[in-house]
Amino acid sequence: MKFALYHPWIYLHGGIERSLLELVQRSHHDWTIFTGFYDAEHTFSDFRSLNVRELRKTSVKRSYTGVLASTIQTFMQKLPVDDDTDAIVVWCDGIGDMLTFRNRSLPVFNICSTPLRAAFDPVYEHLALRQRSLAARLPYWFLKHAFRVIDRRAWRNYTGVITTSAEVKKRIIQGRLLEDEKRMVMAHPGVDWSADISDVEYQPYILMPGRIMWTKNIEQGIRAFLKANLPQPWRLVVAGFVDAKSTAYLQALQRIAGHDERVVFCLSPTDQQLSDLYRTASFCLFTPLNEDWGIVPLEAMARGKPVVAIARGGPTESIVHEKTGYLLEPGDDDGWAQTIARLALTPGLARQMGIVAHDHVKRYSWNQFASTVDEALLYWMEAAAMEAAAMDGSCRESDGDAVAP
Repeated sequence: MKFALYHPWIYLHGGIERSLLELVQRSHHDWTIFTGFYDAEHTFSDFRSLNVRELRKTSVKRSYTGVLASTIQTFMQKLPVDDDTDAIVVWCDGIGDMLTFRNRSLPVFNICSTPLRAAFDPVYEHLALRQRSLAARLPYWFLKHAFRVIDRRAWRNYTGVITTSAEVKKRIIQGRLLEDEKRMVMAHPGVDWSADISDVEYQPYILMPGRIMWTKNIEQGIRAFLKANLPQPWRLVVAGFVDAKSTAYLQALQRIAGHDERVVFCLSPTDQQLSDLYRTASFCLFTPLNEDWGIVPLEAMARGKPVVAIARGGPTESIVHEKTGYLLEPGDDDGWAQTIARLALTPGLARQMGIVAHDHVKRYSWNQFASTVDEALLYWMEAAAMEAAAMDGSCRESDGDAVAP
């Protein structure tokens, strides 16, 4: 079957971009990708080999005006799909739902990485409001409630929804976006897994990989590492990508680290550099306060590394506490420091837990993710066709009864 896949932005080395890329490359269906902002230079290079079509530019600014402009533009967007397209799939992590209002001539499906966090994630809302003055909180409150009303209407246009974690499913249900669980299927984004990890090393440094932005709570890891006060040559390597809106956050992290040479920032690492960091680190930290799912813990465990993470959201589904890593409370710098010291200074502990983590994470594969999405879309399409055929037959019988002598 042929699907049109829409996501508002493809411009970073992020979890959604990676998941979208893996799906399209591994799927048995035919895909055309539509986006309002495509930056081939700063996202995964493999997108260049796919059928990516850029629409009218969508703003990537996260200001009130930027988000509002992007929302209105998505609402007004009519996809220029090919005539043989069977259905539209919206990859949603926020405003993408608005596309459904003008694109209902075909069945529309949703792969949901999260509903808009500013409107449907109370943890995100708490953090966002804490950074704003009282005057700035009023428009946030108004826009949040206005968006919730419109978004619930948009969700009525979906024939089926694929959620990427139990945390995402919870946000959907609690936000009253879709309460019919029969119309939802869960497909966890995965990881490239190899049985052979003989080349991994456990060098004296800790890795914090992923995008560098305020929702990732990276300051938690830096504070805990400094508090652990590990002996030389232990280091903390913060490796990730920074877009323009997060440069101030990076500067704040650098101030927290001070001039301590044990904290190293590796900005915009290549795929090979990041792979080498995963391969040689002793263990990883993952500090987002309420992550939707989290590709980073999977990638770390696939390379035989335990993960210390916040006990909220997606990591509670993928990490087994005290077996494949540790799930700790946010803000507990003492607890984090003690755990870091235990993993770093207990001989063989990181390697022992890493071996268990490596075996555990093989259940989350990209092939399984793509297969689950493929099967769900095919099932819903066939069910819709059968329903349409039944309705057509019923109408024909009714017409026959009306003209019968």
